Amino acid sequence: MTLAILVVFACSAFAKLNLPVKQLGNDKYYYYEVKKNEQLGDIATKIGVSKEDIIKFNPSARNGVAKKQLLFLPVSEFDNAAKPASQRVNASALNNTVTHVVKNGESVYGIAKAYNITESELLLANPSLSGGAKAGDELVIPNKAASNVGGIHYHTIQSGETLYGVAKRYNTTIERIMELNPGISNNNFRVNDVLRIEPNITQDIIVKKDIKQFIPYVVAAGDTYESVAKANNVNVRTLKEINSGMSKLKKGKTIYIPRNSVYKQVINTSQATAQQLEDTYKDKLDEVYSDVHSPNKNNSIDISIILPFQLDMKNRSRNADDYIEFYNGFLMGLDSIGSKFTKPLNLNVYDTKNSGTVTDSILQLDALRASDIIIAPSEGQQLEKIMRYGKDNNIDVLNCFATQNDDYINNQRAMQVNIPSSYMNAEVNQLLDNKFKDFVLVYLYDPQEQSKDIYDEIKSHAEATKHQSKTLTIISDLTGKSLSRYLEPGSNYLFIPSNGKESFFNKFATGIKEAKEMRVDCELVLLGHPEYTMYIKKHKDEFMNIDTYIYSRFYKPDNADVDYFNKKYTKMFNSTPSNSTPNMSIFGFDTSMFLANAFINNVEPGSKKSTFNGIQTNFNFERANNWAGYINRSVRIIHLTPQRELKISDLNDE
Repeated sequence: MTLAILVVFACSAFAKLNLPVKQLGNDKYYYYEVKKNEQLGDIATKIGVSKEDIIKFNPSARNGVAKKQLLFLPVSEFDNAAKPASQRVNASALNNTVTHVVKNGESVYGIAKAYNITESELLLANPSLSGGAKAGDELVIPNKAASNVGGIHYHTIQSGETLYGVAKRYNTTIERIMELNPGISNNNFRVNDVLRIEPNITQDIIVKKDIKQFIPYVVAAGDTYESVAKANNVNVRTLKEINSGMSKLKKGKTIYIPRNSVYKQVINTSQATAQQLEDTYKDKLDEVYSDVHSPNKNNSIDISIILPFQLDMKNRSRNADDYIEFYNGFLMGLDSIGSKFTKPLNLNVYDTKNSGTVTDSILQLDALRASDIIIAPSEGQQLEKIMRYGKDNNIDVLNCFATQNDDYINNQRAMQVNIPSSYMNAEVNQLLDNKFKDFVLVYLYDPQEQSKDIYDEIKSHAEATKHQSKTLTIISDLTGKSLSRYLEPGSNYLFIPSNGKESFFNKFATGIKEAKEMRVDCELVLLGHPEYTMYIKKHKDEFMNIDTYIYSRFYKPDNADVDYFNKKYTKMFNSTPSNSTPNMSIFGFDTSMFLANAFINNVEPGSKKSTFNGIQTNFNFERANNWAGYINRSVRIIHLTPQRELKISDLNDE
């Protein structure tokens, strides 16, 4: 036994501890033989480790040690080369630029705002953007924080990268990455997505490690290596390697049995490996995400509505009346849900009186901080204050009314119900690429009125995708005979007017209808703008004769659901809902049903699982980027067919 120790000791001259080594399977272990009258503290001091280190691998030592007892310590735990060093990311290690892959609907303005740079800086780095941003384009984004480690840095996810590897690379925590990037979750870590990173943020974590512990065992009569190994589920060869000084087991002698164990210890994330981070977090990412983004946990559902109802004013504004109808419809939705809520529902309603000062006082209320979601008005100053409050207090703010607001770009708590124009335009272009890819696009140009932005967007997109197109300038009424001259035999045509005015529709509608009857060899279809929804009742037959697709953020159908709603509304509030577009009472009803559906199913409003189709409005939220708020990607398509049908679908389903 002594010779073996000397040989092994010579082989381990570079080890940290001045102890002999045994090779046990694929691992090496230091070992120490206890001398007469030695105490555990004395041994720890002598060999240069802590008592806790010894007990960690030799649990019986907790109750004392005996002469000639062997104590084992893994070389990997005490070799300096095996310990990960604490590393701080320096400014020189950060990239000066980051790659951004343009997504459908993103604009030059929106991209610049998302990265907190000016449009000029973005265009300077990407001269090709002078023609606008196109889905799939790879842009170079100046990484302003590259020279300042204390700031926010941007990182493009590369193929093969993991959340844990990125955290290690930038010496930051999983919690901080999730806090800065609410779009990152357990199931969402995609190549080419960009992350906001704050380097050199650390914290202590508890890591688990599989270790071997060594348990002394006094040999009983009849014991063999084979029987002891079988009884303790240990490999015979390993048992013999540990007790190499004893060729056969002898009664009364002590041997050492290895036991697999899991050890927990506190380390700083700066010293953790990517694998340790993964082992620590992989089974609790959903829990971590919830802790970071849902701090207002309680046993109730708290919805706050902050709107300028102006209830104490005799001559309320039209907006105030709309808000009251919205609120009445909201109450109808909650009433229809009834007892389906699994938690108590608290609905807190506040009247801002259309005053910024009153809004400030409402935002000081302690009860508001318990909100799960806040519904905000469209009025600019009030909306701005409430949006900032939601961001500062981790409360989602539902913007149901303002269409031009862009808080969603860099406020992760903003929820934009009305899809922004650039995203709606992109959805319509995608419809043209998919459903009408074999159609010739015919632009119907009205020189007397300003063209809609989407008209120019479609033309630009069609040119970029080499979609066949032609332009007809409409000055006087179009006839079927004159239109027919432009139609090639057997071709399909999609007509796109430059504006949505009814007067312009009247100039070309008869001509398209007549041409459709004359040219049965061609398929003729009209793309109608959102304004057309206001003319459906009046021009329903004409729309159907032409075969019309109308895109819109919302549409109130003329069906039994709406009839039932109107009757119930009249009964509950002793008044009939106004015939506004959109219908505000139905909008309130749809909104409450969307929220109720999410809370009843215990999902976050805005998550994919919260998607909801209402009577007038659909809700299909997604984040504009990983650190942005939510936008409602839903666009309704109303198809009036020559078969006298009116079909309603969502552009996402086309």
